[in-house]
Amino acid sequence: MTLRSRLSDVVAGTDLLPVWFATALGPLPPARNADAWIEAATDFLAYRITYQVTDKVVALGTAPSKSAEPIRRTWHKELTEELKRWA
Repeated sequence: MTLRSRLSDVVAGTDLLPVWFATALGPLPPARNADAWIEAATDFLAYRITYQVTDKVVALGTAPSKSAEPIRRTWHKELTEELKRWA
């Protein structure tokens, strides 16, 4: 909830979004499906925070290795599919 709230504040204000964010999701939510966009953006932020992704351009960073925990590989796969929706 905190991530979602902060994201809404940034989008509504004058703060610049990171390059990875604008590249993956665009600078603003679409007129239609704004709630789905915010939800996706929150998921990307949560993934980046959880796995300490620091790539400045690629939203999810490098793909997790086969030895990475299954939950991370699954989450990465789901978010990769989600990226296609907003591209």
